[in-house]
Amino acid sequence: MAFLAVSFLALLAGVILIEPIQPLSKVLIVLWIILAAALLGRLRLLLRDWFVFVAFLLFSDSLRGTIYVLTCKFRLPVHTLYVLKLEKALFGEVPSVALQTLLLRTDPAGHFSWLEKTLSVFYGSHYVAFIFIGLFIWVYRPEALAKYKMSLYLLISLGLFFYALVPTVPPWMASDQFGLLAPLVSFNRVLFDSAIPALANGFDLNPVSAMPSLHAGFPILCCLLLWGLYRSKALPFILYTLIVLFTIVYTGDHYVMDVLAGLVLAVLCYVLAGWRLKRRKAELPDGRSLGEARPSVWADLKKPVLAGLVIFMAGVGIGRMNQALVTPGVNFYDTNVPRYADFFRNEERYRDSFPVQLYFGNHYLAWNDPGSALPYFQRSLELARNPAEKRQVQEKIDICRR
Repeated sequence: MAFLAVSFLALLAGVILIEPIQPLSKVLIVLWIILAAALLGRLRLLLRDWFVFVAFLLFSDSLRGTIYVLTCKFRLPVHTLYVLKLEKALFGEVPSVALQTLLLRTDPAGHFSWLEKTLSVFYGSHYVAFIFIGLFIWVYRPEALAKYKMSLYLLISLGLFFYALVPTVPPWMASDQFGLLAPLVSFNRVLFDSAIPALANGFDLNPVSAMPSLHAGFPILCCLLLWGLYRSKALPFILYTLIVLFTIVYTGDHYVMDVLAGLVLAVLCYVLAGWRLKRRKAELPDGRSLGEARPSVWADLKKPVLAGLVIFMAGVGIGRMNQALVTPGVNFYDTNVPRYADFFRNEERYRDSFPVQLYFGNHYLAWNDPGSALPYFQRSLELARNPAEKRQVQEKIDICRR
């Protein structure tokens, strides 16, 4: 038992040490699982059934950050326009903009209404809701735990694959950084930053991982699992999921097309997991069902604990590598500037865009090419719309001329 306790303490300590690469919410998840298992007298079963899974969650967060770092370091193309054009073709305008125009209101002091505050809670709950569902299945329907975990392994892995294959700009970035959309207010980030800054930082491990939306995929997958187990009794969670989907569009974190892609991916992973587990069950020689509890002895725990530690330490190593690839003392996003391919392919089209000209300058400056950056900063200075922007650009010009 001492070894098991030390293993979990190492897991918790590592999560804290990796910050800000790992979001604070994962620490809370681990603490919740331990607490739930202690209250239910299932600490040994916890190690057997959850250690590898939780380690994988932490590993995937580090890997998500790595995808962003490598996308920047190797100047891989990041896409901005394809989903924006598709959204406008289907809806006439971007739903995020339409929703904020219709609903978003603040009082004279700039405070958000009860609607934004409530939706921000739903937004943040995504990071723990799927774990709560997993715990519920673990306690009440343990035979379904294998499908839950396999479905999520597939969903996260395929999500990371698509983030590397087609890194895509979300609506808030298209609006805030490039002026391609009407102004959007990321009220969820503002509210979380004022309450739990470390959690707000955790949202941006990879700011160009919008397509597909795992923020949609996770709760949709849980809906499928619960519907398969409980049918109409799952309706409250389905309602919760609909609110989350509405929220991530309203906040500008995702296009509707990102959500639809998350839906398709969740259904695919649910079906694949069911198909694979049926084949595995048919291959069991003794007819034992998947997920059936076995004696909680050390021989039963050794393999998952050691595997979990290996996965976790790999996540720690990848997180440290992410930090090593960033210039010490410099903001992570100042030294990792993606290559937004649409702007490079259509450079003349954006000659009169202050945000895009500033981006070009920052891109070349991040690559230690001040000679190429300077003309863009000079053009940005001509296009600057207020004294603050002029000061910002002048500082960049001074850096280029040193």
